[in-house]
Amino acid sequence: TTTNSGDFANPWATYPGGNPFPYARLSRFPNFSDYYFVPNFNASSPQVHTWNISIQRQIPASFLLSASYVGNQAVHTWVGGYTNRAVYFPGTAVNGSCTAQGYVLQTTGTCSTTANTNQRRQLALQNPTDGQLYGNLFTREDVGTQHYHGLLLSIQRRAANGGTVGANYTWSHCVGIDPTANNTGRGGPGYLDPNNRRFDYGNCNTVDRRQIFNVTGVVPSPRFQGAVLGKLASGWQLGGIFRAATGDFMTIVTGLDRALNGQPGAAASPTSAATGQRPNQILANPYGDRNSTTNYLNPNAFAQPALGTFGNMAPFSIEGPGYWQLDMALARIFQIRESRKLEFRAEAFNVTNRFMPMDPNVNLNANTFGQITTSGNARVMQFALRYAF
Repeated sequence: TTTNSGDFANPWATYPGGNPFPYARLSRFPNFSDYYFVPNFNASSPQVHTWNISIQRQIPASFLLSASYVGNQAVHTWVGGYTNRAVYFPGTAVNGSCTAQGYVLQTTGTCSTTANTNQRRQLALQNPTDGQLYGNLFTREDVGTQHYHGLLLSIQRRAANGGTVGANYTWSHCVGIDPTANNTGRGGPGYLDPNNRRFDYGNCNTVDRRQIFNVTGVVPSPRFQGAVLGKLASGWQLGGIFRAATGDFMTIVTGLDRALNGQPGAAASPTSAATGQRPNQILANPYGDRNSTTNYLNPNAFAQPALGTFGNMAPFSIEGPGYWQLDMALARIFQIRESRKLEFRAEAFNVTNRFMPMDPNVNLNANTFGQITTSGNARVMQFALRYAF
């Protein structure tokens, strides 16, 4: 949120240069500006296929057991792509020239640096006069896929006095090529290797939690005798939700444009598989102390890839911290008259006020790499009183 100190009489008082309207258009786009390609009008529509099978069994004491298999497949989801990438020229210039992939770059010293990224773009190398007008060219392609398979086990019991209890356990896995573009075909990162989309094939983003366990219950208070005790202590309901889950999966990023291909956002975005270039994993165990906040990941397990190359790590291949949480609620409706009632409700989230670590820093180039610096919400309590008439 941006707040200016101006008022309605002079809203642009603190804006640099004063009132920006009417806006003066540039006579031409700046050199090496980013453009969007028109989407492929022959692209297939995204499709989701689902299938499941379930078995239920009633057992004594009013328990209901069920076991279900759930599967789905998403195909033709939109994935971001980039063309006009910078060509990597290895080594140093010979007689003022560097050569690679059939291209020639006129320069001195080191052939490829972040400073000459735009001069190494394909269109600039093919036609320097017109090519200098174009930076990254963004494309959106219908090549994304995701596959989900899950086993769901559950048990439920509904008591005659109104109490209920239930528990369920999910064991699942989701893999695919991350569908990074939004429904307009824009707004998503691109896959890293233009010649190998499956280089970005890996676990699904935050939805791939391998194990999830939930327990829910509602217990009514007994009916007490007596005028005062019956009115004050009867009619309450106590409910609770316990949830435990394994961690989501993270992508380790280099924090640097090691491929020197000029892909936007390629340096350090931990939230998407394809935006951040990924390092090499050089130790079998990438973790430090998974109970620690300062050494969750072992920095020595990773190394920056050689210039002009991609690392060997897959996207979303590192599991973050798991968690468990207990939430509870207490509620009652007081009947005042036939058409009037007062409802009281108290809720507490994270009742135990347990520290819940979030994912660690995944930028290999950061000083806090592998450290957990954020946590989930502490205990939150809220109360509500509602009068209905």
